[in-house]
Amino acid sequence: MLLFKKILDFQKTEGGLLDKRGAKRYPVGAKFPLKAKITLRARDGEGRPLPADKSSPMDWGGQMLNLSSSGISIRLHPAAIAAPGESCCVKLELDHRLFELDATVANYRVGQQYVSCGVVIKFPDAYAQKAYLQLMEPVAIGSTLEPIPAARVKQDVPGLHKEQYHGESETVLSIWRDSSGKNPKLFELVVHDYCVRGSTEVPGLKITYRDGAKAGKRISRPAIPVALSADHQTEVRQLSQFVVQNLGKGVPAEVKKFLELIAG
Repeated sequence: MLLFKKILDFQKTEGGLLDKRGAKRYPVGAKFPLKAKITLRARDGEGRPLPADKSSPMDWGGQMLNLSSSGISIRLHPAAIAAPGESCCVKLELDHRLFELDATVANYRVGQQYVSCGVVIKFPDAYAQKAYLQLMEPVAIGSTLEPIPAARVKQDVPGLHKEQYHGESETVLSIWRDSSGKNPKLFELVVHDYCVRGSTEVPGLKITYRDGAKAGKRISRPAIPVALSADHQTEVRQLSQFVVQNLGKGVPAEVKKFLELIAG
């Protein structure tokens, strides 16, 4: 099941969907409400796999560590045991949508208080891959946002100081602080073909197409303003909220709190 039906329609290429990202890993934000379980083979008290006809696989819930275009890494209870090459099932839940994907254990590491398990997902078709990439996209964007050098940021609002951050998918986050340079007052998030704006002065968010604006090497479509439907705006708002929940170390703490208040 797709998380978004109006946006993030990744196109299939000869190399697959978004294969250019390869195995790059993106850390999952602590506030991102993505729930994960991994189904592993049942084992006896000594850790040996039990026969399939005499046991049922067990679900282990855990903490998501990172995502890549080909797999996930998850932190599990120390009682969970797996072996590289072993087949398993990944169950991801977000916004009341459940995604189940077959996978293979790639690595298994034991820590003092937990174990970590990395798996490679086996996508049955392009639709399943697209659904997974939609889950990963806000993680990839939020975790990669880094400040643009101040000398390259054009100051465009009198009395306010503007700073910008650039992330994957040619995303640009702009923040305007008050004259003291301390308190954020306005924000603009340009992501994919959309622009989300908000401020401390006016309640609610303004969501539009980015109207042909250029961000990095990306120029959105359409180049002329077109009204977004209510359903379309809802999905863009949800995407921006997920991005905020995955902001990494490149974005200051006070900016994160501001965005959580205005866009969260």
